[in-house]
Amino acid sequence: MRISGSCLHQIFSHAIEAYPYECFGFLVGMEHQGGVVHRVERGNNVLHGQPARFEMDAVDFVRTVEAAEHTGMAVIGFYHSHPDWPAIPSREDLKRAWSGHYYLIVSVIERHPATVTVWRLADDAPHRFLEVPLEVTETA
Repeated sequence: MRISGSCLHQIFSHAIEAYPYECFGFLVGMEHQGGVVHRVERGNNVLHGQPARFEMDAVDFVRTVEAAEHTGMAVIGFYHSHPDWPAIPSREDLKRAWSGHYYLIVSVIERHPATVTVWRLADDAPHRFLEVPLEVTETA
């Protein structure tokens, strides 16, 4: 998956602001050449205040999908943070994952972004994540 440094910086800022709770947002772009993120949209974590959890707001999702489609793009994935925890999918992440989407996770250690990883559900085993290479560019 490819993402610009400025989009990644927006995700880092959101993760730092939400710390010690998880942030959540949308990856908007095109599903070609391994996925290209053109912009990120903050989402509302309806479980804000609960440790190590996030849940997407359905209204945010519909609004973001419609706005993306209006510009010829799509929601190709989601991002969230793992405060003081590695950037690997949790059991809860796996349980809530949708096939065909990218999942960017940023580990935030003591308010500092540490590691970023991207995952997708395996085509042959939809109950297993596979790590996806991440390319950070100047522009998407």
